[in-house]
Amino acid sequence: MKKYVFILTGFLLPILSYCQSPDTAKHKKFLTTSPFLGGVNVTDIVSPVKVNSNTITMQQPIADVGIPVYKDFSSENSVLVKTGIRYRGLFLSNEEKIGESTFHSVTIPLLLNYSLSRTKAISFIGLATAGSDFKRGIEANDILYTLGIRLGFRSSKSFKWGVTLVYTRNYSGQFLLPLPDFDWTISDNWNFTAVLPSRASLKRRLSSSQSLGVTMAIGGSMYRLNTNDQPQYLHLRQNSAGLLYDLTLGRRWKFTAVAGHTFMQRLETFNMDQKVPFEGFAKLNDRVANISYNKNSFLFQGGLSYQF
Repeated sequence: MKKYVFILTGFLLPILSYCQSPDTAKHKKFLTTSPFLGGVNVTDIVSPVKVNSNTITMQQPIADVGIPVYKDFSSENSVLVKTGIRYRGLFLSNEEKIGESTFHSVTIPLLLNYSLSRTKAISFIGLATAGSDFKRGIEANDILYTLGIRLGFRSSKSFKWGVTLVYTRNYSGQFLLPLPDFDWTISDNWNFTAVLPSRASLKRRLSSSQSLGVTMAIGGSMYRLNTNDQPQYLHLRQNSAGLLYDLTLGRRWKFTAVAGHTFMQRLETFNMDQKVPFEGFAKLNDRVANISYNKNSFLFQGGLSYQF
């Protein structure tokens, strides 16, 4: 079952990352500086995929904006409500079979975080996503949903963890998954973070502004394909590992770079009827693709974030 969970968790990673940081923060009544609860993050991922004598370039620009709309840290039972917007694109170069080279998705997230105590918190999470080549209007069936409830714990000053129960509805079906996450400050120089099995990073601090580490990510995206009379969807699965570099620029800015290689990468199209039942994890790989590229490649990622 583990490999089938891998297929799905790439779609859930944005929402888990969105709620992971504020869950068990110990907010005191009097703060000398305001915590950074919002931010903007811009990322670009490039993968050159060699298929026979041709090289297909996949570019994925991603922009995230997180905005706190309500906060109350005046008591131990603090409350935080956040929303925002997430854009993700997929641009294909030198690809001739799919019939479309540009895809876009827009996601509206919502987070409600409530601190049960100084060491426990509960979060309610929701995502609504529209992903398509936008050659036609968005219909109700084109909206992909994710709902989740997360319990977060601060076991010590250096260790936080949580478990999220997530329901998701996408083009391949409907699924219910439990996903754990961890944030562990091992020492002054080492830190480990993970949302399993989607992402894991081990970093060593080189200086007050720089860190270097290794990272693993399991990602994916889906888009409606409207170029044919037969309704289809595009499914990208991209699992990778590599080196990670962080550079902090002042208190608010951070630059991140990743150089790695995929260990599973599939770009496929399916008819809309290629779905699996609610309990059908084992049938995900039984879907019959119309077009399939199954080639690994190098992966390069750069990102810049600003917190406010």
